[in-house]
Amino acid sequence: MKKKELIGLPALRATQKILSLAAADKLTMRKRYYGAYSYEYQGYERGRYIRSRIYNGILKVAIFLPEHLRMGTREPAFEIFADVKKAQFLTYDRVGNRWLTAKLDCLPWPRYVLNSSEIWIGKASYHHIKDYLGGKRGGYEGLLDYQLKVRQDALTQQYRRETDPWNADLSQIPDVPKDWERWCSKVGIPENYIFYQYSRKGADTGYCTYCEKEVLIHKPHHNQSGRCPCCRRPITYKSIGKSSYKVWTETAFMYLIQRCRDGFVIRQFSGTRSYAKAEGYRQCDLSITERRRAIYSPNNWKGRVYCWDDYRNRETRWVPSDRVYNYSYWRNYWRQDWEGVLYGKTLPTLYARELKYSGLQDAIHLLHKIDPEHYLRTLNNRPILEQLVKAGLGGLVKDLMRDDSGYEEIKMLPGAGLAKTLGIDAQEMKRLRQSQGGWDFLNWLRYEKTVGREIPNHTITWFCEQKVEPKDLNFLRGRMSPVQVCNYLRRQMRELHMKCSQVLITWDDYLAMASRLKLNMDSAAVYRVKNVKKRHDELLKFFHHDAGMAIRAGKVLKQHPHIEEIFEEIRPKYEYADQQYTILVPNRIEDVMTEGTVLSHCVGNVERYWERMERRESYVLFLRRTEETDKPYYTLEVEPNGTIRQKRTLGDNQLEDIEQASGFLRKWQKVIAKRLTAEDHALAKASKVLRMKEFEELRENQVTIRTGKLAGTPLLTVLQADLMEAA
Repeated sequence: MKKKELIGLPALRATQKILSLAAADKLTMRKRYYGAYSYEYQGYERGRYIRSRIYNGILKVAIFLPEHLRMGTREPAFEIFADVKKAQFLTYDRVGNRWLTAKLDCLPWPRYVLNSSEIWIGKASYHHIKDYLGGKRGGYEGLLDYQLKVRQDALTQQYRRETDPWNADLSQIPDVPKDWERWCSKVGIPENYIFYQYSRKGADTGYCTYCEKEVLIHKPHHNQSGRCPCCRRPITYKSIGKSSYKVWTETAFMYLIQRCRDGFVIRQFSGTRSYAKAEGYRQCDLSITERRRAIYSPNNWKGRVYCWDDYRNRETRWVPSDRVYNYSYWRNYWRQDWEGVLYGKTLPTLYARELKYSGLQDAIHLLHKIDPEHYLRTLNNRPILEQLVKAGLGGLVKDLMRDDSGYEEIKMLPGAGLAKTLGIDAQEMKRLRQSQGGWDFLNWLRYEKTVGREIPNHTITWFCEQKVEPKDLNFLRGRMSPVQVCNYLRRQMRELHMKCSQVLITWDDYLAMASRLKLNMDSAAVYRVKNVKKRHDELLKFFHHDAGMAIRAGKVLKQHPHIEEIFEEIRPKYEYADQQYTILVPNRIEDVMTEGTVLSHCVGNVERYWERMERRESYVLFLRRTEETDKPYYTLEVEPNGTIRQKRTLGDNQLEDIEQASGFLRKWQKVIAKRLTAEDHALAKASKVLRMKEFEELRENQVTIRTGKLAGTPLLTVLQADLMEAA
């Protein structure tokens, strides 16, 4: 419909009868009841008046409002146009001077209109609407029925435009094989039972759900596992007297791979069997549901996936996986343990063509249960999966399909074999295959090369079961072999009734405190104590409230063993005092940590400061007031020649009082210049080079401060302002 043509249609104005009815009507207060509640509202008896005509095959409906009519206005408030042939309607709002596409029930009606009880329309207009629209009703209701039908038809067409391509794509799915249900019952759902009638003398026979007949049994117990003496299948004994009214198997997943027009389709089913007490547990009720379909082109492992789900609250149907309502659930589908059994009769011809280069056949024999859709998805992203499967490395295959870690480590190297790519030799590859180990086992095999001795498979297997990685033993620094560590951990777990992870943490903390006390860490009496928990608690009491800091200091000392020796060496050179200020050298690592904690800055908690002190690039010194040398004031980072890189107080800030201390710092630089050696000047020269290199990197990366008063300020600007070079 063209809006200019609609506006040009003859006007429909209010008749004298409509004006008379509106003038006689009055706005009255009424009461409406809802059970025990009621409320009052204002309304006319007739809230709307309607006229209609048909012009040039188009129905025009004029709607008048009482308040407009009572003021003498003959013009309608709304004009609705309908074209049955085109299945269209449009509304013109004369009050707002605008076109609307809303239905009658969604137009901006005044509140009193909705509270009125009647809509007036003449008989002729009523029949115009009914006959033209071809509905069961005329008038306002007939027009609204038509608008609802137009909208519903439009939504249906839109829905079909969306779903028809899906239906066309899914039309290539073939029917399930004739023996599908029996295969699901016998093979796809592996759980079976033997039901027997309990007797004090002992039951002699029972009904096997797989054999579907009575079999001989010997002294069964309810819920005991066993094997059927006839079919040799794993079964669970169920006493009829103790079983519930219905016995259900666990949900099993089954996969059917079939050839289709575009290539092949993987269909996922879930199913259970149930046995009712009323039927003597003799008859099976099989429930099979298809959940997913994935259509693939030959040798293309990225499929089009459809899920059986409710779509837009209209129907339950096949929907592309990215369009389902609960998409977050299906998106994490592959993370679920949905491995199942594959129907085998369709596979040989598919292995010869469509699945020839997938390795799926070897994967099925290797893993027994598998989710083929997830396997192909992983293969598409990680092509090395096929080589791992053909090499028989089932543990690595499972981990690769479940975990992202380690993938970069096993990208195939050009011209290298799989063993070399994995970082092991042929003998270790054989051990990995025989043990069916995963990433953890592989990491232990790699670790063997660093310790220079073979670690028995049973030891590695135990470490993997306890989730212990080679890096977890770094705190021992090679003092014990992996076999000795394994035996020690097992004994401590047994005697202390602790988990392996708890023993490791306790052991690590104990050795950190022992290192802090400068015990002989090479003595077996220290690192392999009889009761690690008892010794840990004894040292903990010794350190009292500083235990946590002592543990951290011990770990720093492991990584940087010369820091406290350096403190002792530089103390005579760098300590200096006058009547106002004093510069001190820390005595221990804990002093630096305490300084950082009290002044709330990063010194003592950031690794780079320990690294710089260990390689003598810079030192951390304390600036104190002479009258309060035990109270933290400013922390200095100083190069070997006295150049001050940083000077920071509470909150990593600088206050105005640092200007008063600048004169003292200049005097200190002149004093220590006489104490420095040629080695100190050489170290200072190297330190300056490293400092300039760091400044250049900060300039290129445009690093800014993120927190505090200086947030947003370039870090380089702050460091350059802090810098106080020695003369």
